[in-house]
Amino acid sequence: MIGAIGLATIIIVSSLVIYANSVLNPEGSHVAWGRSIPNFATALTTDDGEVFTMDISGNVNAYDQKTGASIWNGSSVGGYFAKGLIVAEGKVYGGFHYASVGCLDESTGQFLWNRMYTAGANQAPDNLIAKDGRLFVVAEGPSAGVTALNASTGEFLWQTPYRYDIYGNITDSRTWWVAGYPLEGDPFEGNTVYALGGNQSNAYIFKLDTSNGKVLWQTSNFTLLAIPSVITTFNGQVIIENGNQFQSLNQTTGDNLWHKEINATSLYSPRAYEDVLFFGTSDGNFCALNMFSGNISATTKVDSQNLLVNTNNYTPTVYPIQIDQGKHRIYWSFGFNLQDQYEGTLVSLDLTTCNIVWTKQIQDSILGFEGQAGLAINKDTVYLTENNALWVFTSSNGDLSRNQHFDHYVLAPTIYDGEVFVASDLQLTAYK
Repeated sequence: MIGAIGLATIIIVSSLVIYANSVLNPEGSHVAWGRSIPNFATALTTDDGEVFTMDISGNVNAYDQKTGASIWNGSSVGGYFAKGLIVAEGKVYGGFHYASVGCLDESTGQFLWNRMYTAGANQAPDNLIAKDGRLFVVAEGPSAGVTALNASTGEFLWQTPYRYDIYGNITDSRTWWVAGYPLEGDPFEGNTVYALGGNQSNAYIFKLDTSNGKVLWQTSNFTLLAIPSVITTFNGQVIIENGNQFQSLNQTTGDNLWHKEINATSLYSPRAYEDVLFFGTSDGNFCALNMFSGNISATTKVDSQNLLVNTNNYTPTVYPIQIDQGKHRIYWSFGFNLQDQYEGTLVSLDLTTCNIVWTKQIQDSILGFEGQAGLAINKDTVYLTENNALWVFTSSNGDLSRNQHFDHYVLAPTIYDGEVFVASDLQLTAYK
């Protein structure tokens, strides 16, 4: 195990305010193009040389990735208070109010279908997942549940009723019924789904064939620490997070292969890469776990300010772990909105050893608007968004090269084909 490593000299970065109306004025070589967009974007995604935005009214617009030219615009998925936008197999999907989802043709923007997937909820879905010809519509909170639709036609396949408890019932309402609830993360695998059953003190995980309702396997009972989440499938294993623990199960039989309890209250941003699982912990460490054995191979202290330890009941903002294979680096960030101030840390680590290469502290005033927290790595540049600000750093040493504030909001950066796309206020910008 690699011991905690002293942090490099901390540089406190002060905010440089650049108003949104200056986005089209390139600063150095960062901006490739910028264009105004109708209405405030609530979602942003890319596919096949195009950039797509969706606004709160459910209107979707498509732009050319290289030039920003409009391809089609104004097509609606069918409703208001929209969120969630994905593109898969020639279709564009978006969720909207009254628990509904709509579908457009990717090439033309032509409306294809929409469906109210449950009568038991009145909010847009939290997540859409398209795979294996199916669209999984996931809602969390009081209206938690999952509905599976045919991705081409919107035909109902199966669902879990929307209930206040986490267990629900996986059912197609016609031919079979199984008590349980799909795990968080991405538990869908072909015609099968990994699900949770039982109760708080006697929970179990099972694998269900959704074509006929047959339970393929079921684990022994365990105490539920949190709603389990599927992290990844690897080498015949399905690796699941349960509170402060990771568990590896045989994909075919459900047999327990290994189990690892982490000495921390919470685990953050787990990311599988090759045969390693990287994650952060609430005691301020960054860890690497070997997925063959379940053993910790590296632990590095990354939180010199104890932001994650001294939470004072604040919920941390944690970013997805990003990996630059070419430079052999890992990038991760975390922070807090503390009253009118954002305090955060961005850290770069060696991909093999998890030793710290550099770290930067971020301090920023909050202007009363809250956008999306996002992190993207493109060639020699790190893009980070928090609240209504965009930060751009040099990936090799962490030097700040651009800090831009927007009047209202900024979405998480999206990377595609060598460019990074950011939607902010009434603007869509491509950074090269």
